[in-house]
Amino acid sequence: MILGVVGFIALIVVVVNLTKKTGEIQLGSLGAELEVNAAVIRDETTVMTEPYEKITYNVVEGATVSNDQVIAQVYKRGYQDETMVTLLNLQKQIYTYQLQLLGGQQPAELADLNTNIATVEAQIRSVSRGESDLDMLDLEQTLKDLETQRETLMKTIVTPDTTLNQLYSDLASQQTTMSGWRKEIKNTSGTGIVSFYFDGYEQVLNVNKLSTINSALIKNVVKGGNTASTAESTSELPLYRIINNTHWFVAFVTDSADPMRLAEGEQYSVVFTDYSEEAYTATARAGTVSENAVVNILEFNVDIGKLIGARTVAAKISKSAQGLVVPLKAIEMVNGVAGINIAYGDSVLRVEVDILSQDGKKAVIRAHNASDTLTAGQKYVKP
Repeated sequence: MILGVVGFIALIVVVVNLTKKTGEIQLGSLGAELEVNAAVIRDETTVMTEPYEKITYNVVEGATVSNDQVIAQVYKRGYQDETMVTLLNLQKQIYTYQLQLLGGQQPAELADLNTNIATVEAQIRSVSRGESDLDMLDLEQTLKDLETQRETLMKTIVTPDTTLNQLYSDLASQQTTMSGWRKEIKNTSGTGIVSFYFDGYEQVLNVNKLSTINSALIKNVVKGGNTASTAESTSELPLYRIINNTHWFVAFVTDSADPMRLAEGEQYSVVFTDYSEEAYTATARAGTVSENAVVNILEFNVDIGKLIGARTVAAKISKSAQGLVVPLKAIEMVNGVAGINIAYGDSVLRVEVDILSQDGKKAVIRAHNASDTLTAGQKYVKP
């Protein structure tokens, strides 16, 4: 009789324990927010060139450029500035002599060009003295364009004599010498934003290498911050980047034991707190799960704005989701993969899941594999 009572009590304990460990999948909605430090991955092309002695730019940092547009001139190693000085002196000598042949008469078109040239030269001097915020490179390019216009005009309005023809010949010879030292760089990477700054991560944080980006790399980038430096190479140097400003990514790392990570294909709202309160919409790419970390990647198809020069950012990621809801404790992590144990009669089947949102106590889930089906009312067994 005593044994029978003990057996009955044991049965009750087992039933009570099983009851505590089971529950039903519910329908509901939850909102989640995640704050992370992330690495920015731009859709960009880096253009390399052989080592050079000197470089002059034809476009300013952040300008929009197109194919066949001249970006810069690079001068080979061994180039001396005396070559350029000789060329500039010849150009000045030719202009002075052309004015002599005109007999002091300046056509209105020439007078207008000279006025514009004098204005730009004054602006360049103001920038050099720190009295103006105008862009020096932009002013220098404007001055070059005006001087080219004047050179073309003078050749059309001045009838050359023997002396002027000799000066033209000397100039052509000097220009040939200069062209041997100088290489004109034309853009062949399509339309985009140009940048001449590098931080050394351009080759590894690339849209073509998303599948190879690991957690160690992202952690190293985030730890290193936004310090920019020019990469060195004995064979080639990075010259400029062409950036697609409407397509970019951010990547961050979460612990593989933490069920909260991005769900592939889902949209998230992202605010970059150090830059603005504007909320960006991004879509999650497939994450990479390693032994103890998950690389989460968000894809953006919107103007990158102020983030175009950033490599690391603080991000606040949020999402509201509705659907199948279970307690967070019902989700079991196995080798970094989230899953839930579903009761089928006397059997228990593990179903891998994506967590769409969670509030610290409950989570909205979906089956990770298309072959699996989860529905409200199904019984789960807590691990």
